[in-house]
Amino acid sequence: MLKASPDSYGLIAKLFHWVLALVILWQLFTGINLNQMEPSVEKGQFIWFHQITGTFLFCGIALRLLWKFYNRPVFEDSLPKRHRVVSKILQSLLYLICLWLPLQGSMMTWAGGFDVYLVGMIKIPALIAENKALYPSFVSIHLASSVLLLTLSLIHKCAGLYHGYVIKDRYNVWRRMALRVHRD
Repeated sequence: MLKASPDSYGLIAKLFHWVLALVILWQLFTGINLNQMEPSVEKGQFIWFHQITGTFLFCGIALRLLWKFYNRPVFEDSLPKRHRVVSKILQSLLYLICLWLPLQGSMMTWAGGFDVYLVGMIKIPALIAENKALYPSFVSIHLASSVLLLTLSLIHKCAGLYHGYVIKDRYNVWRRMALRVHRD
């Protein structure tokens, strides 16, 4: 099923979730490594790819949110109220930081005196002026935001594993987002 059902988010939401999760992890680890690299041609190439991927993620997450509002799953949720509340808070924080990071990364890039291209193709007009003095602060904020996203992602993953393997998915949380191949 492409759309949500009473026991699944639907294939489209699942593909958004898992593809974006993999790309986000790639971005986090390459970005953190970029912070440790000395200036070089290779670093410049990695930054360019990181920027392209970041703008792709921003678009993908925006599309994921649009799909989420269009295809809102309706579960008869037996999940305890505190689990639902914590889950909503965590999901909201994940979406906010996932949208914040590319925006903040773009501001960092403009402050450094460079252009930002949407998915490497369309130049985005600078929303802030070049400011080399503030650039190191933007880099620090970007790194701290990345560490926050990594922390939130690990909490999210641990919660999924807890539901899937510790409490044996008795609330059907794991199965709702799992990609399964059906063999006849």
